[in-house]
Amino acid sequence: MSQNKQLTKREIQVLRLIVDEKTSIDIAQELAISVRTVETHRKNISQKTKVRNPIGLVKYAIQSGFIDGYSFKHKRAAILENV
Repeated sequence: MSQNKQLTKREIQVLRLIVDEKTSIDIAQELAISVRTVETHRKNISQKTKVRNPIGLVKYAIQSGFIDGYSFKHKRAAILENV
């Protein structure tokens, strides 16, 4: 999962929202952009990171320091406890 090209600030925002399990519609609304633009960002993120699935994106985001893996792990555990 090496990073060949730097992600833009907007791509990092989109990546963080993907990790937060937001849909493209949710992301578009939150960032005040179109769903098509979100999909383009998703495509660009996948191409730049060479990651093809959401779990890989979470791993990439943690390893790259875009999200705090410790906080993510505890958030996930809290969600699973309530199921």
